[in-house]
Amino acid sequence: MNFYKVSNLVGNGLILLGAGLCASALMLVISTSANAQQSATDIPRKEANYKQDEVADPWLGGVWQFGAFGQIESNPYRGADTIDIGGLPLLAYDADRLHIGTDGISVTAWENDYASFSVIGDLRMKPFDDDDSAYLRGMHERDMAYEVGGEFSSRLWRGELTASYLTDVNDAHDGHEVDLTYTIPMDWQDVTFDWSGGVLWQSEKLANYHVGVSGNEVRSDRSAYDADAAFIPHLDLSVTYPITESLILLGTSGIQFLPDSYTDSPLIDEDYVYSIGLGLVYNF
Repeated sequence: MNFYKVSNLVGNGLILLGAGLCASALMLVISTSANAQQSATDIPRKEANYKQDEVADPWLGGVWQFGAFGQIESNPYRGADTIDIGGLPLLAYDADRLHIGTDGISVTAWENDYASFSVIGDLRMKPFDDDDSAYLRGMHERDMAYEVGGEFSSRLWRGELTASYLTDVNDAHDGHEVDLTYTIPMDWQDVTFDWSGGVLWQSEKLANYHVGVSGNEVRSDRSAYDADAAFIPHLDLSVTYPITESLILLGTSGIQFLPDSYTDSPLIDEDYVYSIGLGLVYNF
């Protein structure tokens, strides 16, 4: 059995798993009453909201977060600028079991002392514009994707294992993505480091959304390309530091190692993508 067939089999299995997780999450939202136990999830936005306590209402006992985040990210597309510099405001309401903000939505449907399950939603920005470089001119406009899914997190050894599934709901790419990540937190005085590594799986349609070239996008120096499903390893680090009781400094960095499904595309001329980000968050 060749790698392409194995990738398809694994991908189909992951799609079924993700669909099952989402269905389970929706049932749990309907049938499970809220409880005030500490969430097992340990991500930067939770670190930024360290003022919450265990007796607070898990849905309405949270805080508002306001801030800004800037990021430098390498651009792997042929002919485009080497790096992209961007920024966006951060606005969110964050409670123990509910997070709604510009960085996504998470509703914890079930949790205990060791694991949790959440319904999640996110926005996938379009991967490129046709005016990013002369080489990309003539490529069809990609739409932003609205994605929903489920996320399961469990404490394991010294850290936390998280499996998430997202699928497109506005027909931007009609694809699916599964992320399996292991995170180890470390504290040094007032600074918290979250080291993590994992792998993304993207279905064929999602990979083609990023790097595919259809027949009517072909030109003399750009051949047609149909991407296979892709496995993308990644390493990440986030750092949080409380400047005051309410003001938190956030730092992030990460790297993705692009597989052959990406690098074989005529649109791509890099083997990896890296990013560095810095932000300030005020809790009130």
